[in-house]
Amino acid sequence: MIMITGFDHTSFTVPDITRSVRFWSEALGFEVAEVVERDGEWPARVTGVSGARLKIAHLFGYGHHMEFVEYLTDRGGHPPWQPNSHGAAHVALAVEDIHDTCRELLKHGATRQGEVFEVTIDTVACGWSIYIRDPNGILIELWEPAQDPQRK
Repeated sequence: MIMITGFDHTSFTVPDITRSVRFWSEALGFEVAEVVERDGEWPARVTGVSGARLKIAHLFGYGHHMEFVEYLTDRGGHPPWQPNSHGAAHVALAVEDIHDTCRELLKHGATRQGEVFEVTIDTVACGWSIYIRDPNGILIELWEPAQDPQRK
């Protein structure tokens, strides 16, 4: 019997943890709890990457725990996945003003993946959405829900 007790954290492997910590704390307002290096038997055994040495950052905000991992040894790598790639993921953040938020995040090193666009379902305006990337290529969806279901 599966006995899940809750959701613990979301983690992304990044090539430069300093960029992630700066962006997610300064631009997005997450609080940095710790940035530590880990080596020894457990990182290799848990990840399945022989000899793994990791730098790990734990950030908290908006009721969620974000973790970023930089491999200091045996670094993998590939271009950022596209949203339609199998295994691709994104973090969705609700915002109050999607246009201002997007402009501010671009100033902090984010890049556009898509464009701000009004989401409608059955001709009802639900809100506005855009995919951006943080400075390490992590996909972030900004979502501004409609205040009024008939918003234009």
